[in-house]
Parts: sequence; C-alpha cells; structure tokens
Amino acid sequence: MTYFIRNIFNYTCLVIPFSLKPLPNFSDPQLGFQTRGTSLSDRITTWYNLVEATKERGLFTANPRQYLQRNNISSLYKLKKLRNSRRKNRKKYNNFAPTILVEPSNVSDPNEKNWKDLRRLLNSSSTERKLFKPFNIPREGFFCGPPNRDYAHVVLRSKTGSDLFNLESLLVLCRIEQELIQTEHYDDLCVRKTSEPKCCKPWSLANYIALLQNRASCLAITEEDVNATKTLLQTCSHYFHNLELTADCDEHNFCKIPSNCIAHNAVYNILNYLASITFLPPNKTSDVILKETIIFIPLACSTAILPFYHELEKYNLDYGGISVVAMELGVKSALFDEYLIRDTWLMSFGGIFVLVCMWLYTGSLFLTVMTIIAIVFSLGISYFMYTLVLELHFFPFMNLLTTVVAVGIGADDAFVFCKVWQTMKSKKNISLIQIMNDTMRHAFVSMIVTSFTTSAAFLASYVSSITAIKCFSIFAGISVLANCIFMVLWFPACVVVRERYPLSHVNVLRGCVLACIQRWCGGTQWPVSLTCYMKFRWFWFTFLTLLAVVSAFIVLYYPGLQLPNSTEFQLFDTSHPFEQYDLKYKHRFWFTKAERIELESGMNLKLPLRFVWGVVPQDNGDHLEPGSLGTLKLDESFDISAPESQSILLPNCFIESFMDWMDKRCRDDFIDIDRTPCCETSIFPYKSEVFNTCIREAIGDLYDTSYFVPGVAGPKFSKDHVPVIKALVVEYDSNYSFSLSYDYMHNFIDEVETWFQDQLKTAPETMRGGWFVSSFEFYDLQRILSQGTLMAIGVSMLLALIVLFFATLNVITSLYAIFNTTCCIFVTMAILVLLGWKLNILESVAISTAIGLTVDFSLHFTVNYRLAPPDSLHDRKEATRYSLLSMLKPVTMAALTTGVAGAFMMPSTILAYIQIGTFLMTVMAVSWLYATFHLISLLAIGGPTGDFGQCTYSQILCQALLSKKQSNKSSRQIPDASSLSDIHELDLLTNSKSFSNSSAPNLLHRTLSGPGSSRCGVADQSPSTISAITIITTEDN
Repeated sequence: MTYFIRNIFNYTCLVIPFSLKPLPNFSDPQLGFQTRGTSLSDRITTWYNLVEATKERGLFTANPRQYLQRNNISSLYKLKKLRNSRRKNRKKYNNFAPTILVEPSNVSDPNEKNWKDLRRLLNSSSTERKLFKPFNIPREGFFCGPPNRDYAHVVLRSKTGSDLFNLESLLVLCRIEQELIQTEHYDDLCVRKTSEPKCCKPWSLANYIALLQNRASCLAITEEDVNATKTLLQTCSHYFHNLELTADCDEHNFCKIPSNCIAHNAVYNILNYLASITFLPPNKTSDVILKETIIFIPLACSTAILPFYHELEKYNLDYGGISVVAMELGVKSALFDEYLIRDTWLMSFGGIFVLVCMWLYTGSLFLTVMTIIAIVFSLGISYFMYTLVLELHFFPFMNLLTTVVAVGIGADDAFVFCKVWQTMKSKKNISLIQIMNDTMRHAFVSMIVTSFTTSAAFLASYVSSITAIKCFSIFAGISVLANCIFMVLWFPACVVVRERYPLSHVNVLRGCVLACIQRWCGGTQWPVSLTCYMKFRWFWFTFLTLLAVVSAFIVLYYPGLQLPNSTEFQLFDTSHPFEQYDLKYKHRFWFTKAERIELESGMNLKLPLRFVWGVVPQDNGDHLEPGSLGTLKLDESFDISAPESQSILLPNCFIESFMDWMDKRCRDDFIDIDRTPCCETSIFPYKSEVFNTCIREAIGDLYDTSYFVPGVAGPKFSKDHVPVIKALVVEYDSNYSFSLSYDYMHNFIDEVETWFQDQLKTAPETMRGGWFVSSFEFYDLQRILSQGTLMAIGVSMLLALIVLFFATLNVITSLYAIFNTTCCIFVTMAILVLLGWKLNILESVAISTAIGLTVDFSLHFTVNYRLAPPDSLHDRKEATRYSLLSMLKPVTMAALTTGVAGAFMMPSTILAYIQIGTFLMTVMAVSWLYATFHLISLLAIGGPTGDFGQCTYSQILCQALLSKKQSNKSSRQIPDASSLSDIHELDLLTNSKSFSNSSAPNLLHRTLSGPGSSRCGVADQSPSTISAITIITTEDN
C-alpha cells in the first residue's frame, strides 16, 4: 500500500507542473544574467524604474505645464466631444449599407499581388510584420535602394586568403549568390519591388560591377569591367575616407566630388558595405587585395527566415576555394531555442550508455530501469517543488545541466549500493533481512554523506547575486536531495523485489555478455596491484600535490581565470557561422567598424555622471524573477525647494539656467504682465514657495522652446493638482570612455563614488540621500562573477567540511578529503583556463558543480577507511588497502559513466552543451585520478590509526552540556543514561575499542560503547546505545 501511494505521489509530481504551468521558454538565453541585490544593481534597477516612472503613464512628469493643461479639460467638454463623435459615426454608418467584400476571380489586376501582401500584412502577427516594416523603397532601379544592416547578409572569404577582386573569383561569388536566391522559401520571404512581383536583387560586388558597366547580370561581366571598377574605386576612395562621399550624394547632388564617384552610390556602397576594411584603407590606395566581402540578401533579419536558414544548412556553399564563413540572419536566439531541444538526443545517448553500464555492473535490467525511473521521478519532484511549492516562474536553460548531474549521482549511489549488497550476499547463512540491514548500515552512510555534501555545494551558489545562478542552485540542490531520498528508499526496495522475484527467462546472448563482462567489472575482484600505491605513495602524493600547486598558480596568477571581455553572450560553438560573424568578421567592414571605433576611442560614448535625489536606491522586486523590478520608494527627507538645498547644486546648468530665467524684469508693460515673484526681485537662494511656483513656469517655458531636446536629466514633478519636485537628476559628461576593462571601470566608479560621498558629508539633511549611477551594468556582472564565485567556493568547502566531519567524526580524514577536493578543483580549473575558458555565467555554474562532483569520490574512500576492520585500523596501510579494494570499482564505474555521458554531448552545436561535456570529462578524470592516487597515498602516508582524531556524538553532546552549564554558572550534574540513549546512527563510525565476532566467519560487530568507553564519566548502558555495524572485509567474493 505504501509503495502504491508513493508511486501515485511521484506520478502526480511529474504530471501536475507540466499541466498547470507553461513549459520553460528559452527564447532569450541571456535572460537572468543580470545582477540583483548588489549596491550597484540596486541603483541600476532604481534608475530604470525612475525612467519608466517619467513616461506618460508613470508617477512623475517632466513638464508640469503640459500635465496641467491636459488635466484641466473639463469633464463637460469631454462628454460633449464624445456625444458629437458618436452622432457623426451614427450618421456616417447610416449612409452606407453593409457590404461584403469579395475578391473578383476573373479580373486581372497587375497590383493584385501587392494587395494580397498588404492584406496578409494587416492580418499577420508582429513577427511577420517585421519583414515589411523597415523597408521603404524610395525608387525603382537595379537595386531596391541601398544595402542595409537590417537585411540578411553573408561573409565570403577565400580559403587561401587570395584576392577576391578578380574575374574568376567574382564569377564564383555570382554562382554562390545564385545558390542563395534559389533556395526553397526564398521567394516567399524576399522583399519585392513595387512595380513588378520579382524579388529584389542581392547587393553584391559582382552586381555593382554589372550596374556600373551596364551589364544585365553579374555573369556577363568581363576582365575589362573588373579593372575599370577597381580603378574607379582607387580614384574615389580618398573621398570616402575624408567623409566627402556620403550615402546621399547621388540623391542631393551637393557633394563636390567627380560625378563618376557618386553614380548610383556604387563607390560608397562598395567601400562601406561590401568590401572589408583592408581593401583600400585610408592613405593606401595601392592595397587593392580584397580578402573578405559581403553579399546582402533581400530578406529581413527576423525569426521569419528561420526556414531559409535550415535550407542553407543542406547546401555546401563552397565553390572554387571560396566559401561562406559567416552570416547574420537575425535568427540566432530562435535557433538556440530550437537546438536546445533538438540536441537533447545527445543527453539521451549518454543516459543509454549509463543504463548499459549499470546493467552490466548490476546484472539486472530491472534494477537499471528502476534507477532511471528514480532519477526521472527525482527531477519531476524537483520541478514540482520549484514551480508549484516555491512558485518560481523563471527557469534558466542552465537548469538542464541538473539532468546530467542527477544521472551521475544516481548511478554512483546505485554502484555503491550494489557493491555492498553483493559483498553481503556472498556471506553464507544470512537471511535477506540481515543482508539488507548490513547493506544499509554501510551504503546508507556513503549515499547520505555524498548527497548532502553535493547538495550543500549547489545550494552554496545561492549567495551569488546573479539570478540565473541563484535559480540553478535551488533546482540542483533540490534535485540532489530528491535523488538521495529515492536511492535510499526506492532502490533498496527494488533490490528486494529483484531478489524475491528473479527473472528466469534470460536471453542466451545477453547472458554470455553479462557473464564475460560482469566477471571483469562486477563479479570478481579487479586485479589491483598495491605496489603502485604503497611503494610509490610518496611519488604520487608529491607529484600530484605539486601539480595542484602549479594549477593554483595558473588559476590565480598567470594566465589566471579571465573575466568576460565581451557584452555578447556566445550561444554556439566558435566555428558556427553566426558566432564567426559576431566574434571575428562583424567589425571588419566599415558599416560596423563605426561601432567598433566608438568602443575603442570613446567617441560619443563618454560615461555619463548621473546624480539622483528623491528616490531610494532600492530593488524591492523579486530577485529570482528577471522581470520583477519592484517599485520606486521616495526619499521623504528630500526637499530641493529648501534654500540650503539650492545652494549645494551650484555650479550646475540646471540651477544656473533657472537663475538666469529668474533674472528678468518683474513688470513688462509691452505685454502687460507682472511676473512677480518669478523675477529679479527674488534673491537666490529662493524661498521654498517662490522656488516651487517659479520652477514649474521655468520648466514649462523650457519645453515650449523649439530648440530644447528633452533628456533624462532635470526635475521630476508629481502628478498632483499642484505639482512639486519629487526627484531630481543632475547629469554631466565625464572624461572617461566606456570600456570592457574591469580595472578601468573600477577606477572610474571608485573615484566618482569617493568624491560624491565626500560632497554629501557637508550637504544639508534634505540632500544627503543622493546617489550616483552610470553605465556600469557589465562591470557589476564582472565584479560579482569574480567575487561571488570565490565566495561560493569558500562556502561550499566549509559546508563540505562540516558534513564530512559529522559523517566520520574524524578531524584528520575530514581535512584530508577537503585538501584532496581543493587540489581537484584547482587542477580542473587550470585545465579549463588553458582551454580558453573565461569566468562567465556558465563557467561559474560549472565551478560550483565541480565542488559537488569531486567531493563524492573523496568521501567514498574516506568513509570506508574508517569502516576498515579493527585489526586494519591500527595499520594505516591495511586500512588504505581495504578502502581501495572496497570502493575502487564503484568509483571507477561512476567516473566512467559520467565522463562518457559528457563525451556524448561534444558533437552538439550549442556552446553550453559542449562546455558541459568538456567539464564533465575533465572533472571526472581529475577527480578519479586524485581520489585513487592522491588521497589513497595520503592515507597510506599519514592516515589516522585507531581512535586518533576520532570524536563521538556522546562526547560532543557531553561537551555541549558542560559548556552550557558552565556558562549559566549552575551546579555541575552528571547526565543520566536516558539523556544519552538517543545516539545517532553515525556513531557506528566513531568507536573501535570493543568488537565481537558474529556467527558468520567474515562478519564483525563493532559496539558503540562499553564499560571502558564511557564519556564524561557517564556509565551509558542503555539498550539503545549498544549497536553493531557489519564491516566489509577484503574478501569480496
């Protein structure tokens, strides 16, 4: 009955979330990659809310005169206007009878196609509408207007780097162009001419040569045409670089340059859009080698052309040594969302490999299937807890990494349990209940400790201020705990079912395969030569420790774990044409080079200095939901109208302009107006009532001027009957340029923040709530990635040490395991650094995951070292040998299955999957190497013997009671036996003074406490304190 109820609960948790909640949406992969909860992110969020609050429907208004004029319209006038409108509409509709529009089928209309397009546009979705919106063709001609970056474009290059500006190469380019426009779906998506239902011609170098030389097609150009065009470009290139040749010279005829340089705007379009910047660079007209060129296709960059890209994938766009190396189609995010689901088959193959390995190891297909079901149920329960219990709506795509982690941990637990079960089952004259009891005594410790340590490592990442990492830590931590519950409760029950109802019909071939392979990997002892461990233990320990030290130098000093230096988040493998365009070719053409120049030189990108008063820099939104930015909180102490507040704003153009506006005659006889008190009779600083009255008039006059361009700076008025200033933004241009360098931006922010805080110290109380904000979103992300990742590592290590100590209650072995785990982390990170990884969002998650995965193997060997037989505990070499022989097989199988599962993800085109695969292979290889060689050698050299460094729960409890009594200065009393009777089961690992042999020859019992093992003078003889634990001996058959 309990089993039935549990299954109903599992299926319910698996089905309900997907029925009640929408499926996760990964259309915006970078969603959640912002910082929340930091001092800088609070300012950024508040600034965004302030900008939104100043819009039409917001809380504030920047122009109080306009607001009052709009709201002073009487309700009677509104009602009258509404009635007149209804009367006119009624009269209009009465003059026309209802008409049903029917398209004539026999009437030939030359514009019928255009009308159909128009009707389809009016009824289309916003995505389809995007195809038509940007393109307003000014006139008909050879091309449909000039090239535009909003059109799809592809970059072509010769494999040998040879010149593309020759007849042979141009004819190849023309052939590739024909392949592009003959692709399926092209005719349905292309931009067409208004005069004829034909697709516009692509903008390519070959087509412009045909236009200039009056050829009908690019296939008709000759060698003379190519040379003439090249000469023309050489002659006119200096006009282009001197900014004398512009995009509209052909239309307005005001450019004082030769007419052949402006004909059809061909020279400008070729140099600006089609030729790379290495072709005819400034002051070098002799460099006429064209290495890269672009073909613009008349397709709008939008998700609507995704079918066109899928058709391109089927073609081999490589002819005569010239190929398409990069492209920009505007479908990158949509393609990522599609591939993210498509490439899950790679995870499926990894899961199948794990299933086969478990089948061969356990010898039971039933246990293998039950393990997979348990993993699926654990993920389902985690998703149920995540979406319905915790009510978290944001599910980042990185949470999919949890699937691989759950498979690895579930397989690891299954291997350990089956290993102990097989050992206990090999004993003679033992009942099934006794076998399960002894197995749980041993496997329970390893499974619980590894699961809790891994979960703690994941949950420690919650300290990060990045939303995506927070959500991942929650989902991964819950998944590991749910998996632990299933492996502790579900899997043992499945083992019992398999023992009581064994499958009798087994295929002969499968039986032969299982018999052969299981004899090597599960049924007998692996031939382990202890010579390589014991004899060379100093070599292994020294070599691997030095390797960890070198790795720490690589990670922390040189070359170091670099911070991201690009604001663009890479989605696909570097070889993908979309990433090639963004990372390599995007800034090799002049029409995009301007953006690059701004980034490098700071032109028009000076960092703004914005000082804000009136609102508290506080992010009161949900930090686990990227779209929840909270609301503005007003600073009640802010009062700009106070005379002392006005003085602190000098010098500033806002207050200086207001003073100039106030400096005018009070009486104007020409227009018969009295401006009092908003005139020269008022002396600065002005009284509060004068300031509030006049500032509204001054701002209204400012907005009424034709030359004024509103910006984000200035006062923000409340939308009351009498508007008053509720917030103030003062803005300057700094002499710092925007940069992606962390140190550069850190110096800028630190310098400005230090100066502003010094100014606020002498400011009046009404102005001390100001704060500074600028363009430091990317800097804050870099800062959190560098500091938050290190903090997460430290918290994870501390939690792992605590769990280790309370699992073994041995200080020495716990420190050994943490030291080994630290070495694994440094070596793993060093390998990833040498592979070119940078500390971005996914890499930060991988590091947190590495802590949870590497500590598992160390825990298995450490726990089994303390579980060695009593005779072996006094000889560290024998205890090490016992731990190695007991756990080498399940640890190796766990590393093999998880590592190969990662290898199956390498063929993916998604960078996240590739990095996950690389990470899993690296961390599994390093963890296995350091656990089986470094930790084993360390235990063989200095492992604790006997009870050295060992504690007990009784001792800890007594010390806690004694400390509490001493702190309360009460009389010391000896606790009775009942107070210590409830001893934790893990005390079985902590005492080795008293043992008794069981009836079975290889069964050893260890008592928790005896007459000579009482602590704190307590004679603990209660029945619950007499317990036993079965030890796995070295005989494994």
